[in-house]
Amino acid sequence: MSVRLIESLGEVVRQPPGSVLVLTRAVSAQAVGYRLEVALRDAAAAGAVALVLTAPTTVSHSAWALAERVSVELLDPRTSGASGASPLGAVVATAFRESHGDLAGLMVAVQSALAGDAADSLARAARAVEGIAGAGGVPERIAEEVSAAMGVTVDPDFTTAGGPGGHRADATEIVLRLAALAAAAGAVDELPARSRAHLLTELLVAPEKQAQELVPRARALGLPIDDWHVILRFEPVMDEGPDRYAVLDTLASRATRAVRELAGPSWNAALAGDALVVVRTVPRDQGSMGLRQAVREAGALLERVRPAGTKVRCGVSTCHEGVLGLRTCASEARTALRRDKTEPLATYDLSGLDRMLEEWYSSDTAQQAVRDLLQPLLDLPGGQPKRLITILRAYLDHHGSPAKAAEEVNLHRNAVSRNIRRIETLLKADLNNPQQRLALQLACRAAQI
Repeated sequence: MSVRLIESLGEVVRQPPGSVLVLTRAVSAQAVGYRLEVALRDAAAAGAVALVLTAPTTVSHSAWALAERVSVELLDPRTSGASGASPLGAVVATAFRESHGDLAGLMVAVQSALAGDAADSLARAARAVEGIAGAGGVPERIAEEVSAAMGVTVDPDFTTAGGPGGHRADATEIVLRLAALAAAAGAVDELPARSRAHLLTELLVAPEKQAQELVPRARALGLPIDDWHVILRFEPVMDEGPDRYAVLDTLASRATRAVRELAGPSWNAALAGDALVVVRTVPRDQGSMGLRQAVREAGALLERVRPAGTKVRCGVSTCHEGVLGLRTCASEARTALRRDKTEPLATYDLSGLDRMLEEWYSSDTAQQAVRDLLQPLLDLPGGQPKRLITILRAYLDHHGSPAKAAEEVNLHRNAVSRNIRRIETLLKADLNNPQQRLALQLACRAAQI
């Protein structure tokens, strides 16, 4: 918006759109009767915003009506500062008073006031955008930030019941549209967070060689892959089906918000198979004290992410370094839940055969060896692989005793014996051979981690 001085009524029609046209005293004195109405029509044709009279002039009712009809403000700076005046009228009246009627001073004052209004609105909009970016995608917080920055009352549905006009109104409208988009899309940093989540899932489930190749991407996305990790594995306690996946989606959504508010360690969350995996990362190994802190935080996080009416369990790993350590953590957290099926929060045992087996099984070579040994069982349909591996493990753990194995798996001893004979046939194995027996016993344990 510019301010133009008009020294002849014939100049009005040639002014640039959006101008505030200030008539000199001589021209204002001429702008009476039909001449003023012609000037108003010319101003409308030029796209002018307002026509300012600087000398005492009698304005007819028809001229006022015409000004309203053609949307050109007709301003008398001696009276336009009165109650009910438009924002532009108030600006002109203030400038007229401050310039003491001097035309040059009036021009400078009006231009400065208009520029100041635009600059102020732009600065407010910039503060509002910063507030929106830091509001975490929460509509109520976004509305509060916009209200504070723009000086208007904004509802969580991003509407406002009036406020200043002019540049501020235009800026507020733009900011409100941005606010609505931000609330719909979530936090400004969610896109990189989603990318980190997808990459984290790949790191956990991809073959070891491929996981190593993903490390540069992880570093580029700000995933602290080289530091020390503890994994918290959250599993809904319910049957498979659409409801289970809906619960997992809810867990992931709540965890994404919750971990953003946790201070100290770096937190990242991702869906991995039938569980939500949350990774707690610190720059160095904090020992047993750090693990105890991780367990406390896991308990607090479990309460925050669990949907109402749903049972969720959490397994906590020990601390390991780097991408291979991250994968070991994932196995440990899963094992913790398998070993302790009663408590909502299960921690991995720091000692014993399970730890040795876990570290061995976390390598791709060991996983392939286990698959090679058990493949004929794994190829069976339905729930047969899990049932037969459970029977074989119980039989081997009880030194080949069908009776004791039957007690553990809740079957008749004759049923155990029939299944063991079938397993020996499928695997082409000799369970009387100590080496084959040990290899299968380790494979059964690893397969159930």
